[in-house]
Amino acid sequence: MQVLFTCGREPEYPRNAILRTCLERSFSVLPVTEGTPWLPLRYARLAIRLLRTPPNYDLMCVGFLGQPLMPLARQLTRKPIMLDAFLSIYDTLCFDRCCFKPYSLVGQLAFRLDRASCALADLVVLDTQAHADYFCRTFGVPPTKLRSLFVGCDERVFYPCSDDSTSSLVLFYGSFLPLQGIDVIIRAAKLLEAAPKIRFRIIGKGMEYARIRHLADILDVQNVEFRPPVPLSQLPNEIAQAAVCLGGHFSTIDKATRVIAGKTFQCLAMGKPTVVGDNIANRELLTPGYDAWFCPMGNPEALASAILTLIHAPELRAYLGRNAYQTFLARASIDVLSQQVRQMVERLINSGTGWRS
Repeated sequence: MQVLFTCGREPEYPRNAILRTCLERSFSVLPVTEGTPWLPLRYARLAIRLLRTPPNYDLMCVGFLGQPLMPLARQLTRKPIMLDAFLSIYDTLCFDRCCFKPYSLVGQLAFRLDRASCALADLVVLDTQAHADYFCRTFGVPPTKLRSLFVGCDERVFYPCSDDSTSSLVLFYGSFLPLQGIDVIIRAAKLLEAAPKIRFRIIGKGMEYARIRHLADILDVQNVEFRPPVPLSQLPNEIAQAAVCLGGHFSTIDKATRVIAGKTFQCLAMGKPTVVGDNIANRELLTPGYDAWFCPMGNPEALASAILTLIHAPELRAYLGRNAYQTFLARASIDVLSQQVRQMVERLINSGTGWRS
């Protein structure tokens, strides 16, 4: 079987790279992708390449940020299309990042794009069942058309390695998005200033960076070190140095309750004790006190208490880390995700499902 793979974001983006790897484990993959940084030019080039690609494939897989490609994709083929929606453009723009009001022109266009793209697909994939349920409620996607596939991570980069078990370093890295709740981490760090051995390292930059730095200055936080983003290849070294990793998400934004942070998978794959927000998405994968430490979201006091507990309990950290790695292998490794993707594709092709067939 041959699968055409295309995506709206760059092909190196982790979600797209993992999905393509999963497909390549079982099928002949015809990639039609573009890495051009400027989004409009990327979509234009993708459209031209798709128009020039002969329809000699059994299924089209449209990866992350592929909603704008779906009208063209459906015009090009009556064969099954699997859309990895991954996230809602409407939800991201209007509720997560609050760039537009839900009933603004852009907000309504984004809503209709999400809904129409899912209607044009034969199968819609999300990262968690909680996120799939959201698409069902919000965009009217039938439950039978929805599947979930954990994010996972690149196991060639993230795997258990030796670390300093005597460290008191608490690590968070990210792109400073609102749903990550970095302000909660800063306030928790302030509460732990009296514990002089505990120090925080926050790596990254993004849309909320200036606000977070301003908050840290106002609170006069002395135990937080901000570092610029590092290449993906250097993240394992940062993770290995930490006693406790913060997976999140810690904000109270609704989207934060439906997704599992990509960094959580990376920390689990390295067998690290990880603190996550107590939400329905994290509970799909993890068990509180067994393979992760759960913390109420939006609660700096609870986060500070969780960190203090783990820092002073090396045996508990080791227990969580061992179980975290086993959970990753059993639920989110490439082997497991590849098998799930293979089943999705085979069932879609063998069912004879095609557009209006």
